[in-house]
Amino acid sequence: MDEIGMEYLQGNPLWLQYIRVPLITLGYENSYDVFVKAEGGGLSGQAQAISLGIARALLKVSEDHRQPLRQEGLLTRDSRVVERKKPGLKKARKAPQYSKR
Repeated sequence: MDEIGMEYLQGNPLWLQYIRVPLITLGYENSYDVFVKAEGGGLSGQAQAISLGIARALLKVSEDHRQPLRQEGLLTRDSRVVERKKPGLKKARKAPQYSKR
């Protein structure tokens, strides 16, 4: 995980920490090999999505993992998504420039 994670996540320590948190919380940092495919969003969002995926996979290993993962906030998804573009506007909320004449 570390070699490819360093390469793909550009060695950013915050993003690499996101991925490690679920494993460290349960004391499995050296017990599992993790292979992940992530699409869409930016690298920060993908790192957080990978963290959620790892946490959910650890839940399938044992339901006893639910409480420690829940206490760390690792089972909650960030539900924010991009707002759609509306007709007549340049972006979701940006209106064309007003001209009096």
